[in-house]
Amino acid sequence: MDKPCKIYAVFHLNLAFSSLDESTHCEVINQCYWPLLNLIEKYQLPIGIELTAYTLERINGIDPLWVNKFRKLLAEQICELIASGDSQIIGPLIPFEVNQQNLRLGQQYYQQLLGVTPKLAYINEQAVSAGLLDAYIDTGFDAVVLEWDNPYSHNPNWPSELQNRPQHAISAQGRKIKVVWNQAIAFQKFQRFAHGEMIEEDYLAYLAQAITTNCQTFPIYGSDAEIFDYRPGRYKTEERHSHQEWQRIETLCCSLLANPKYRWVLPVDTLEDCDKNNQLHIAVPAHPISVKKQAKYNVTRWALSGRDDLRLNSHCFAKYDELIDQQQCSDAQWRALCRLWASDYRTHLTAKRYEQLIASIPAANSYTLPQYTAVNSHQLYQISHDEQRNKLSIRSANLHITFNANRGMTIESLAFSDHSFIPVSGTLTHGHFDHISFGADFYSNHLVLERFRQRDRVTDLAKTSWQFEADNDALIIRVSLGTANGRLNKWYRLEGQTVQCGFAFEQNSRPEASLRLGYITLLNSEEPCWFAAHNGGADREHFIAAEDIDHGKPVSSIVSSNSALGATTGEVLFGNSNNGVRICWQPSLCAALPMVSSKKINGKYLNRLWFSLIEADETLKPGGYLPSFSYTLSPTSNIAED
Repeated sequence: MDKPCKIYAVFHLNLAFSSLDESTHCEVINQCYWPLLNLIEKYQLPIGIELTAYTLERINGIDPLWVNKFRKLLAEQICELIASGDSQIIGPLIPFEVNQQNLRLGQQYYQQLLGVTPKLAYINEQAVSAGLLDAYIDTGFDAVVLEWDNPYSHNPNWPSELQNRPQHAISAQGRKIKVVWNQAIAFQKFQRFAHGEMIEEDYLAYLAQAITTNCQTFPIYGSDAEIFDYRPGRYKTEERHSHQEWQRIETLCCSLLANPKYRWVLPVDTLEDCDKNNQLHIAVPAHPISVKKQAKYNVTRWALSGRDDLRLNSHCFAKYDELIDQQQCSDAQWRALCRLWASDYRTHLTAKRYEQLIASIPAANSYTLPQYTAVNSHQLYQISHDEQRNKLSIRSANLHITFNANRGMTIESLAFSDHSFIPVSGTLTHGHFDHISFGADFYSNHLVLERFRQRDRVTDLAKTSWQFEADNDALIIRVSLGTANGRLNKWYRLEGQTVQCGFAFEQNSRPEASLRLGYITLLNSEEPCWFAAHNGGADREHFIAAEDIDHGKPVSSIVSSNSALGATTGEVLFGNSNNGVRICWQPSLCAALPMVSSKKINGKYLNRLWFSLIEADETLKPGGYLPSFSYTLSPTSNIAED
């Protein structure tokens, strides 16, 4: 007789759920959390329970008997505590030090209240980067729970058999950590059964098909507990619950317990089946950050949409900078920052919770470039104007740059002395690519705003004039342009081998739109691009676009992008061949996300990077604040040599 497949489940408990007000917490504990513990106790069911220190703290404050029962079941090793951290934060969007503190504080509180220090962690929202794995390794975790479906879809070279048991993933520092798989399709099937959308016969038929002959371990469930006999109220399409969903789950669990083909185990007990032969790289150029479930879920939903994600994330980076500047920081300070960075403030947040949140943070205040001395020339720069083409060229001992004043002072060409003045970025003109789909001008440092209600596209590609200012060795170029969304002030600051590019909006109310700006187009179209950034880790993650990628490609008419870089240090490297640019900005002023595309077009490559300040998905709400944004370009070399 074949060995039974080990089946396991992880229930995610989260009282910070975006659409839950605190007044509902007692009801959620009674309707969702007690039935789970009762099920575990009644059948001695080895189930994993994952919750943050915040959720555990809230439960203990409302219903300490639940915590007592949970502690007892853990001591008897009937169920398992799976770690999350102090707060449910999206690690690839957050600095490494904050990720470390979040995990440390979580472990500390679990031990304090439950007497347990878990060795298995559930990665929040299943949002993972290679760099984030190092934070879990450093904290002492043996393994992480990670969704299979998306990394598998991003890595076509992976054989499907890898899902049949735990594997090893490789971090940005090249270290290994074990992975216990979660499966989105599997947990969605479980939810459909519990909600009465499937009968038991059909669910068991699915399970028999999903668990193949060689499958050693299989995740029955790995998602929310608050959606059974309760509805958090995120979506208008949520079905009314029947108050019999936990009973349906109990009936199903009994069937699975009685089936000799399956053996319930604690999630941690699957690690003895871990495959030692494979070392998986989760991140790929098209998806540097992998996220759970279907494609509409991508990392921008916690960064650029919601009610005011960009403002909130920028404030969090400012608070982080303050803590880093201090000699010593208390646990209370780190805990407060982790809780402010919680993912649930950034999606379906209720109006009541949003108003309380905004009232607790300083008023938004955009950076404004100071006024300097107006000049017509500068001793360090040779300035010439091609009146016929309306192009402005500026040369110094360190850089050569040309602007197109007919197109909003976009960059026509940028070259640095470190690159022997070989232009690295600028404009690829109409006709450069022999393909009608790419019969356009591909500019550098412009803006594209696509407004959903107006169904229009707003750009800054208009004819403009300029004004020079001087600040010691720096030359500043200012322009002001009228757009359909209000006046835009752009500036450049040239100094040494750096070019600062800035955008300031006189209309600071965030439009319902996607907003992308600061495009950088590589002029070398003979090779694909490379890029590198920190995505929540201590080390840069390096990527080479060997195949076509486009982080900004819409998923649907509702979801405007599919991926992005976390770039949590405010730096990204971008180039091809031996030359590239180092791009730096201050996330504490504007926590924009960089995106990359690289496309092969009849033997040539279109390589671009840009910043996004707004992206759309179902969480985007009217209102919010639109800050100014600036970044600085300087030369760099191939990242393999960096």
